[in-house]
Amino acid sequence: MIGMTHLSIKCILPYMDAGQRIILQQYPRIKRIDKSRSAKIETLQLPQGLMQIDSLKFEIGIVRYYPGGYTPDWVREENEKGGVQFDVGQFRGLAQAHIVPRMELDRAPTEEETAEKMEAEQKLGDLCKEMEQNPERITVEAKAEREELEKLIHDYETRKIHSQLKYEEFVKLTVTSRDGLYSVEYVKYQKSLENTWKYLIRRLVKPNVVVVNYIMSSGSEPEIWPFGQSLRVVNLRAAKKFWTSRDIQSMRDVLSSEHTFPLRSMETVPRRSNVYLGDHLARKFIISEAPSQELILKLKCPHVHFKDYQFKSIPFKLIFGLLKKDTLKHYLFETANKNCVHDLIEYCKIDRRLPETEILKGYERDQYPINFDFPLHGTIDVCGSVYRRNVSDTMKYIIDLKCQ
Repeated sequence: MIGMTHLSIKCILPYMDAGQRIILQQYPRIKRIDKSRSAKIETLQLPQGLMQIDSLKFEIGIVRYYPGGYTPDWVREENEKGGVQFDVGQFRGLAQAHIVPRMELDRAPTEEETAEKMEAEQKLGDLCKEMEQNPERITVEAKAEREELEKLIHDYETRKIHSQLKYEEFVKLTVTSRDGLYSVEYVKYQKSLENTWKYLIRRLVKPNVVVVNYIMSSGSEPEIWPFGQSLRVVNLRAAKKFWTSRDIQSMRDVLSSEHTFPLRSMETVPRRSNVYLGDHLARKFIISEAPSQELILKLKCPHVHFKDYQFKSIPFKLIFGLLKKDTLKHYLFETANKNCVHDLIEYCKIDRRLPETEILKGYERDQYPINFDFPLHGTIDVCGSVYRRNVSDTMKYIIDLKCQ
């Protein structure tokens, strides 16, 4: 690509693997061109301690370096595996169960262990002296006792040496491509792994990126999405148990199936980036679950699109009540069942603010779109529309409700 013209590179970049585009950004000329092109990732995956962007895989871990040269065996094993994938030291969390056994390997001997070791040394000295003076005392039992005492003293000295070793901790970034290992980098461990991931995402993923396939496979993914980046997912695959963000967690108990996660697509914004969104990550959900009252109440994101679900009914009374409380809400209901329009007409008979005649006329004459609006409170109106579209030879009916 280096010998290509500026125009050729601009044409090719949008169709390239996102991982290859990241690699090519080491060339300033291509990096400048890439900044002006749209951002698209075919497949994004964020398992624990790993991020995969198309053909590139990024792994992060905490490793130790001992300047003195000697490295304990258990630390060497951790380092060879890429380091630990949880925070340690000043950044460690209080609820990390794996920290306790690791601290056990690092700690200095206790006073009780020191006293036990001194007693073992005394016993070992007496036993060796007695065995030297009385060869007949060299029995299998005496040898076993001697080995046990020697092991206790050796373990004590090893623990004492390990606890006094000086070391530094680094974040290890391993980058792998389809062709194998691409690069390994080390930086001082000066921020938590969550903030390290946020920094890495900012550097690698453009704002307002479009992700064609997002494979969710760990509970921390929505929480590490950083400030400044937005994400639009076209196709989402996830086991429901992996979702822990506030929006998703609140839905878990009201979804019909634990194994078939109905969230098909979403748009996200950074947490706390907009005042009206509070701590909620999602700006838009496309969901294939039926719009039950309980589920609608649990969904906190502003824009919800119920799509391709098994139609039962739409709780219009609840929907209009929520629109009255929060004018930023936006609901779309899309189904192949024409009865959704009939439900709206039936609700018009209860709520006289809605233009029943106008909606009924369009429904009976099969004239779409049907556009309507009515006062909600004060100067705020609800804008509604009912329209149809043909999707793969199936007629879909869409009811769109939002505040003006």
